[in-house]
Amino acid sequence: MTGLPTFDAANAAYEATLHERFGPALVAKDLLHKRKRMQGSAFAFLRGSCFRWAEAATELCPDFAGCAVVGSVGDAHAGNFGLWRDARARLVWGVNDFDEAARLPWPFDLVRLAASLALVHDDMKLGEIAQAALEGYDQGLAAPEPLVLEGDHIWLRRAFSASARERRKFWKALSDAPEDGPPVALADPLRTVSAGAEPLRFTARRAGIGSLGRPRYVASGCWRGGQLAWEAKGAMPSCFVAGREDGLAQALAHGRFRAPEPSLSYTDKFVLRRLAPDSRKLRFEELRKQIGRRLVTQMARDIAAIHASRGDVPAITRDREHIGAKGLAVAARRVAEWTTHEWKDWRG
Repeated sequence: MTGLPTFDAANAAYEATLHERFGPALVAKDLLHKRKRMQGSAFAFLRGSCFRWAEAATELCPDFAGCAVVGSVGDAHAGNFGLWRDARARLVWGVNDFDEAARLPWPFDLVRLAASLALVHDDMKLGEIAQAALEGYDQGLAAPEPLVLEGDHIWLRRAFSASARERRKFWKALSDAPEDGPPVALADPLRTVSAGAEPLRFTARRAGIGSLGRPRYVASGCWRGGQLAWEAKGAMPSCFVAGREDGLAQALAHGRFRAPEPSLSYTDKFVLRRLAPDSRKLRFEELRKQIGRRLVTQMARDIAAIHASRGDVPAITRDREHIGAKGLAVAARRVAEWTTHEWKDWRG
């Protein structure tokens, strides 16, 4: 594409930024693991290279570049959803990663979501994906609200809540992990949020793809008869330099149409959250089994509620009149094909 550096150069620049930010705390072996994961599929490549999407989004989606700019997820792909418990102990499902939050043209999140689905789902045509996404997005704009899995959306609860076996496996993995002390920038918030839990153990954790290389640690212990755990990882500024806004990730995660996990905190130095079998990012293998029109609709509905949280619905609605499923499908196909080409070229 015109004016873009090669992917190798872009990746090297991003890793250099990681080294500069985290110094000796950077987890070099996780960067090697990230490269191996990205070689495995075009979808894994997309997940691990949001910095590349940030460079190319405007050129890939010229028809949408002039749309209303709103607080956006930035990295709204099909693997960026999870479960958590809100302040009222209700189970909630939705986007649970705002690491790349930025102010962007609102269709960009939908394009990235649809493109990621096209890379992993052979049974759904892009036209059907785009139609389902816009249907859910319109629902979310008309009635923005969190997806609470109590009286409503029980099918999401049945599909994704942890089984007894998965719960045992989750806690056993934490107890079996070797102890490893985090850097001070992560140790202090972990000790604060886990006050009273005994005995307190610190362990390193490897998770996700895009954030591999950043220091990531877990504090776990028992409190009043049961196990609890919290995770802290090093924070990075959003890849979308032009759309950065201080405090935006925290504002969107705790927006008025969200039901956030109480300890979820985005700061300049760390991202902090509670971990549990039902408070975690969902593995894509779990999501993939459920991908269909109904799930795509709910994914886009949750994105709409995020976009609506700062009063931008009228501006989005004006644009929405001129954007249909065909236009969204065309843009998503362009992104998916470009991603696949870059992946094959880089892997080769």
